[in-house]
Amino acid sequence: MRLEGRTPYKKALVIAFILFFLALWPAFTAELSVPRLEMASRGWVNDGDFVLSSVLSADLALSGGYKYSFLLGFSLEAPDLGQAIMYRNFSFSQLPPATPVDSDDYNDLVDQINNRLNNQAVLGFRIARATIRNLFSLPLEISYFVGSGDDFCAGDEFVSRFGLSSFGTEFRGFYYFPEGIGGNMSRRYNGIHGVRGTGFSFALTKWDKIVPMLYLYQNFPSDFIDPANIFGGNLYSGDLRLLFHHDWLRLEAFGGFSLNTDFDASIRAGIMAHLVGPGVEFFFQGGFPGWKVGEKFSIDNMFFLIEPRLTLGIFNMHLTFFYHPVEYIHVVTPDEKGKANINVKFLFGNLNSGIAGGIETGGELKIDGSEGFDFHISPMGTFISSGLRWDAKIRIKPLKYDTPEEMVDFFIGVRTAL
Repeated sequence: MRLEGRTPYKKALVIAFILFFLALWPAFTAELSVPRLEMASRGWVNDGDFVLSSVLSADLALSGGYKYSFLLGFSLEAPDLGQAIMYRNFSFSQLPPATPVDSDDYNDLVDQINNRLNNQAVLGFRIARATIRNLFSLPLEISYFVGSGDDFCAGDEFVSRFGLSSFGTEFRGFYYFPEGIGGNMSRRYNGIHGVRGTGFSFALTKWDKIVPMLYLYQNFPSDFIDPANIFGGNLYSGDLRLLFHHDWLRLEAFGGFSLNTDFDASIRAGIMAHLVGPGVEFFFQGGFPGWKVGEKFSIDNMFFLIEPRLTLGIFNMHLTFFYHPVEYIHVVTPDEKGKANINVKFLFGNLNSGIAGGIETGGELKIDGSEGFDFHISPMGTFISSGLRWDAKIRIKPLKYDTPEEMVDFFIGVRTAL
């Protein structure tokens, strides 16, 4: 495993951090846990070759009672795991995509180099966060973080902070966006906005059911993604966030801004609501992840997801409609303009007893009609045992009948059960 693309001082910094952490380890009289672990794979046929794409994400938490905690998170992702293993191609930083050679006479060496460049298993540092609570005996929580931090309006914060059962939509992440956003597999939808960078967060914990929060941070530069489709470069950001929960209502709202070095301003806002009634649930996310002040505001700036859920004994039905925003976490993706998903999921069983299965059907369409409709049917199953949740599904795409070998792909994953 190599530290690709890093200067010697950066390598030394990483090694020093690891040694420093190991040196202090015996001094910690704290509890080590793994609050989150997720591993998933997708297999499909592409141009006659079987491809296996995989992701791994894990958090290690070190806590000393209620007073303080320290969180480290890592991720591993490979667009083609088989090729990465074959070439033993693992790195800490992703190499830029290979530029195809414009020639009819590709030789084996060029093919091999292109494969190595485009099929890496990238081990990435995701988040480091230190938190201290009840500072100076006040109901104040302060965190210092570096990396990919909290995702707003996803619902995950209610699970970790209030001990509630997971209620966020499953229509997110690797299972539903395996190709990523605009073909970028490192970017997937999870909530309306995400904190990415270095900074501080402050939470007022005076009340049991309501928590106001403030984030002040500098975003990581996004130039490596696509300089033509980002807002800014170096961004300085702030967000206000409010969490509220009751027996039948969970509510989150946020608003924030970003300034670049030219003092161009971008603002964002969003709301999440989860309502629970006898046999009925309603989940909603709505807002705009980014709008550059002075530009025309349109529906293309909006993030909109609505998901009613019905439960009748062992029968469950989830209906999801999701409208994609053009800008998401400071990156503009023109291909997402007018794109929407409709998904209907039927489940039989009870996850409280550990097993459920069913079928879902849905598709992707362009509201403006510029592209055709993509349709799929997916048998699926879920099994929970020993604190782990196992998921599997087979996605069948009938409209790809002209290439039968590409009509089917499968997903399998395991994660900690929340």
